[in-house]
Amino acid sequence: MQSKLLKYIGFASAARALVLGTDLVLTSIRKRQARIVILAADPSARTAKQIQDKSKYYNIPLLHTGYTMEELAQAVGKSAPVAAIAVTDAGFAAAIKDLETKNQ
Repeated sequence: MQSKLLKYIGFASAARALVLGTDLVLTSIRKRQARIVILAADPSARTAKQIQDKSKYYNIPLLHTGYTMEELAQAVGKSAPVAAIAVTDAGFAAAIKDLETKNQ
């Protein structure tokens, strides 16, 4: 059974409110288009550090998930692994933040 987080990611993907892939996520953070960044559980150390540092510098919330890159890719309908996802829609970002605060 798919979690609510993965469902929200799938809905945001259908609404074209996501940016996928490390380079594009970093660009959306720099342009301040990202509202929240979601990081897979198993990216390379370099990728994780880049995403964490940029998110912290630009004050973008970062969500560390327990999902692998393959699980995130499946949620957005991609076949290639996805290490990072940036949510660009404020509504979806707020829903994901609320979901995570309820789960903690």
